[in-house]
Amino acid sequence: MLRDRGNMKWTAMMLPEHLVKIREWKQEQFYDKKRELTEWELEEIEQTIQRAYKMQKLVRLTLWDQNKLRDEVGMVTGTNAYKKQLLLDTDLSVKRITFDQIQKASIVDGDD
Repeated sequence: MLRDRGNMKWTAMMLPEHLVKIREWKQEQFYDKKRELTEWELEEIEQTIQRAYKMQKLVRLTLWDQNKLRDEVGMVTGTNAYKKQLLLDTDLSVKRITFDQIQKASIVDGDD
């Protein structure tokens, strides 16, 4: 009976650089893909952020950062149109978030 060891028999013939690249390629399979937003989605995000800024409400932003989606909750304190940044005051610090990172925005109710 033939005992096949799979990839194990090939690793001895591979260079360490190849093994690193294979590991990176396998990790890329778990990355979140950045969605290209439509005009309607962009306008909805913009309106939500403006409403949260004017009413001084907390906003939850879903950000695409380093191939992962993450949520940030805070209060919008200002924008910089030239640098295309948003100032978000969280519990710990004030963060500068670029507009192209934002994938979704929603106002946080007091019940959440």
